[in-house]
Amino acid sequence: MSKASPAFTSFNSGEFSPMLSARIDYDRYKNGCEALQNMIPTVQGPALRRGGTRHIASTKEIIGRQEKVYLHPFVFNETTAYVLEFGSQYIRFYTNNAQLQISSVPVEVVSPYSLNDIFAANGTCRLRFAQSGDFLYITHPSYQPRILKRVTATSFVLDLFEPKGGPFIGVDPDITTTVWSSGETGSVTLTASTSIFQAGHVGTLFLIERKNVSGVIAWEPGKAVNSGDLRRSDSKIYSALNSTHTGVVKPVHSFGAESDGAVNWQFMHAGYGWARITSVTSGTVASATVISRIPSDAVGSGNATTRWSFSDWSSVEGWPSSVAFFRERLCFARGQNIWMSVAAAFDDFSSRNDSGEITDDMAISLEVASGELNAIQWLHADRMLVAGTAGGEFSIGELTNGDPLGPGNVKAEIVSGYGSRGVQPIRSGDRSLFVMPSGRKVREIGFDFSQDGYQSKDVTVLSDHITDSGIVDMDFAIEPYSVVWCVRADGVLLGFTWNNEEQVQGWHRHLLGGSSGVNSTDVPWGVVESVAVIPRPNGRGDQVWMSVRRGRPDGWPVAPTREVVYMEDPFIEENNGYPVPIPTARDQFYVDSGSTHTPGGAVVSGLSRLDGQTVAVLADGAPHPDCVVSGGSITLQRSAQWVQVGLRYSSILKPMRIEAGAADGTAQGKTKRIHKVVFRLVSSSSFRYGSRPDNILTMEFRTAANQMDRAVPLYTGDKLVDWPGGYETDGYIYIESDSPTALGIAGIFPQIVTQDSR
Repeated sequence: MSKASPAFTSFNSGEFSPMLSARIDYDRYKNGCEALQNMIPTVQGPALRRGGTRHIASTKEIIGRQEKVYLHPFVFNETTAYVLEFGSQYIRFYTNNAQLQISSVPVEVVSPYSLNDIFAANGTCRLRFAQSGDFLYITHPSYQPRILKRVTATSFVLDLFEPKGGPFIGVDPDITTTVWSSGETGSVTLTASTSIFQAGHVGTLFLIERKNVSGVIAWEPGKAVNSGDLRRSDSKIYSALNSTHTGVVKPVHSFGAESDGAVNWQFMHAGYGWARITSVTSGTVASATVISRIPSDAVGSGNATTRWSFSDWSSVEGWPSSVAFFRERLCFARGQNIWMSVAAAFDDFSSRNDSGEITDDMAISLEVASGELNAIQWLHADRMLVAGTAGGEFSIGELTNGDPLGPGNVKAEIVSGYGSRGVQPIRSGDRSLFVMPSGRKVREIGFDFSQDGYQSKDVTVLSDHITDSGIVDMDFAIEPYSVVWCVRADGVLLGFTWNNEEQVQGWHRHLLGGSSGVNSTDVPWGVVESVAVIPRPNGRGDQVWMSVRRGRPDGWPVAPTREVVYMEDPFIEENNGYPVPIPTARDQFYVDSGSTHTPGGAVVSGLSRLDGQTVAVLADGAPHPDCVVSGGSITLQRSAQWVQVGLRYSSILKPMRIEAGAADGTAQGKTKRIHKVVFRLVSSSSFRYGSRPDNILTMEFRTAANQMDRAVPLYTGDKLVDWPGGYETDGYIYIESDSPTALGIAGIFPQIVTQDSR
């Protein structure tokens, strides 16, 4: 028999897979947990009970029910941020811990996206986003890209993104169909020799080039010209504005009029122009508005040309499905194709400048070629532009280092062959996370300078059970606890504590209070459907927002309810100013779909969202017996000034089996007994402890020194307890709390005796 006093001082390796239950040889075993529910393992090691979720608003009711929504962040700066609620053909907004309203009416923008447009069959979002200042660019494979514009702090508009200059499908030199325009500028009619126009071309660009420029005299110095004469210079066409002999300065400008020293030359075109199609009369006739002057040699039936092209983006060809910013370019993707705008000109996709030249700053078009025809799922700006497809990940960057990225200096190469799901990656430092096609594997990818390439590793290998039904959404709250928040397809919220500087990676699960339905076959938790992270209004850290469903999705026997909530930070009394110091224990917030009522009184109302539900109550910092909401209110046993009300949820911390105390090898499988345990606590209140859920005691903190009519102060320090268990072979320590109060476990120090012989 051997005595030992092992120490559990860190829980940040997260919840381990059952496959690791015997891996006592693994160096992270001592920091792992068999169960970690509604607890946040911190980078420093302690585990804190997650804060509750505060009810902000119900989602919009459409035809008698609240439909599923998708949340996305819109961050203007660290103190001005919004959460966008994308519902069926609308967008609503949340900011400053509240729904954005004017005169009690939610601010709303009409959108084209139905629920079937927003969500794929596997639950992932089909919209993709890229933000620049007040502009949020949005793509969907079935719709022309949009720009959500923040006009003022309380108003937004959703406009079409209308690029100029392209992109165009390459002009086919073997084509026989001809097109001519009725004019050079303004509203024109385009006429084709065969049927080429379709209704899906309306709103898109059409390129038309002159047949050749040899019929225009080249500009030369000292030559007589008359007003209106045309001259050619570097493939550009100019019209004389006065009659005299030409000067000695060759015209090269691409806009307006400039003098060659004698003649003023008006720039006309560079041999091509484009127009936006406004209507289609038939397969051979379309109306259009000229944007860039059409060459005169393409005007009239006698100048019909085979050099024409449709836009690469349309309802006919398809719309971009992904978007990102990279190297001062706005980038779009569809299928295996990627387009990048002109440098520093996000709406310009011209492949040639006004001189007809292809320069380094012009738009880029390329194809990500691979053995499999897998469409790009997302674009992600890193050291390179990374594109994820179902079959692998590709990097897009310079072909030759030292030269600028441009049409003649760009390459795409595969960097990993794992494949990606339609969940936008997130980034921290020089590493990013992406989800593999099944949704059950998350990989970390980053550029390794020693290998001169990207390296990828599986970050779910220690917790491969936890992503069970597949991840459908994720976002990153870097402050204060560095947690990637993920939504699982079945509505479980997952957390991944991620800090590569300290080599911390640990998964944890979070089940929100409430239920998905009314019978035993329904999951006993609130179903999370989307997550978004924005900065807190006070600038102190990040804020996690969620959309949550309660009730069966099929609406039986009643329609489900859906709400938008945000998660409060764990309560810590003394932390040197971060997170925000909270003055009293009454501000603890550990209920879901919760709300604060002050002054509360004996009757607390405004709870209609929880009618019929049993709720947990914290009254002036002290737990109050549960109440049932009836008619939107509850009645307390005593009057209180500060009341927190919401759904109860259970937090569980269960470290791996104890490996200590054996003198002849491992302690695993040997008879052992825990006699005493010291819990080192941080800002904690009542919790239960034992070796298993059916054999536990309650840790009480009230002493004779505490006034009976006051809440018990939160406790920070050591608590020594006698252990309720007897002799056993496992040696588990089990902790749980469903009290509406805080819990922080900094360390667990058991005193154990292990039998050396079996």
